[in-house]
Amino acid sequence: VANLFIKDGTLAEVIGRDNKVLKTYTADPGKFIFDGKLVALIDLGTAGAAEVVASAILDRQRGEVVGERSFGAGTEQKLFPLRGGDGLLLTTAKWASANGRTFLSDERISSGVKPSIEVKRPETPEPIDVEDLVDQQEQENQAPQPNPQATPQPTPKVEQPKQSKEDLQMKKALEILRDKSQAMKAGSSG
Repeated sequence: VANLFIKDGTLAEVIGRDNKVLKTYTADPGKFIFDGKLVALIDLGTAGAAEVVASAILDRQRGEVVGERSFGAGTEQKLFPLRGGDGLLLTTAKWASANGRTFLSDERISSGVKPSIEVKRPETPEPIDVEDLVDQQEQENQAPQPNPQATPQPTPKVEQPKQSKEDLQMKKALEILRDKSQAMKAGSSG
């Protein structure tokens, strides 16, 4: 996918034992199709191949990457069968950006791709766990039944957390694209 937006140069590497480069992925100019303004959005949910694309955009200085640090996946693993039906899953290689920086770091805090423009998502409350509600309902059903002649008590409302309606990361990406577009128009008219 990165090759669609990047005309030439290294896109990614596969790193093995002792930091030996096992494979280098290079852009093929024949697959390049888009040279317009480019902004990629990433966050903690961005992993694997999407990290390859984001890092290639940064390393080749092709555009901006907006959002939060990505997850930091990008490994190749192999399952080695053992006796008795067991198996051993080993990481055999790590994916790395064009400049050789692996996506999965020994220190989790530095794993992933760091965006060129950091935009944090607004803090949102923890989502309600449906299983907790079901457990609570089952406990209430097993409790002693109230007197049928007693005044019924209102059922408490469970309020859903309010989600931010504004996507700050998307807003920033669009702002960057508009600014670049205006700068290009100003440069061509002068």
